[in-house]
Amino acid sequence: MVDQGKFATWRKFWDRASNGRRRNLPDTCPAPTAIRYGGKMGNRTDDPEPEAWTVRDAALWKTAELAAAVFKNKLNAQPTVAVPFALRFGGADEGIYAHGSFRLLEFRANGDGSYTHKSSFVAATGRGAIPLMVGFAATQAIGNASRRNRAAALAQQRWQPIDQGTVAVSNYGFYMHTPMTVNPWQWGSISLAELTGPGQLRIQGQSDRGPINWILESDWAELIFVFWASVCNPTSPQFVTRTWLPQDWLTKAFIWSKSNPAVPDSGFKALYDGLHN
Repeated sequence: MVDQGKFATWRKFWDRASNGRRRNLPDTCPAPTAIRYGGKMGNRTDDPEPEAWTVRDAALWKTAELAAAVFKNKLNAQPTVAVPFALRFGGADEGIYAHGSFRLLEFRANGDGSYTHKSSFVAATGRGAIPLMVGFAATQAIGNASRRNRAAALAQQRWQPIDQGTVAVSNYGFYMHTPMTVNPWQWGSISLAELTGPGQLRIQGQSDRGPINWILESDWAELIFVFWASVCNPTSPQFVTRTWLPQDWLTKAFIWSKSNPAVPDSGFKALYDGLHN
């Protein structure tokens, strides 16, 4: 649900900021479908200022435009961008529609739980021999416990960064361009994709080195999901219900479009209708 109280606050701000240049801002905002990731965008409730429009927001707006084009089978009419590497999947029909930075995480452990257990013995005679041997044994036990605990911690699986660079999204797959190489991923190589948070896409699939279980963090994670789902899993709940957009983002986009003279009056309506019709 859209927070109409927050919208009313933003509307008052717009009335003051527009100085009589109101562009038919309605009294309520159309309620977007949205996904909850356990958090909420813009959780400030006492700040009358609208949230700043960011590079991330611009990427989501472009993603929404491209998604609407996919739903209408008009993606080929959208502009493409040039990249410095060769495309591998679709020949002349393939194009890059967005690119930006990414970070790749893998669910793995850094160890197997093993460690070196030291059990050497020191023999001493004379005065002070017993305290010396006791002290040595205690120090050795502390060292073994420390190595054991460290080995156990390293054996715990967790999401860990393994790569970063630039991701380029095409209508046939995506390319991860790193300082070392270009890793192409065709949609058919991905068996599962789901958004786990804003800008976070979990991917499972089959690589030439075996199965993978990754999280791709990028401003274009939502676009990768939409393109993949439209080809490989059109019945995905996130895809069908249009809940791949972050919570309350459409509300923010509505306010921004009405307060930005560069956006036509029909800009948000066309975007919203393209996503929901």
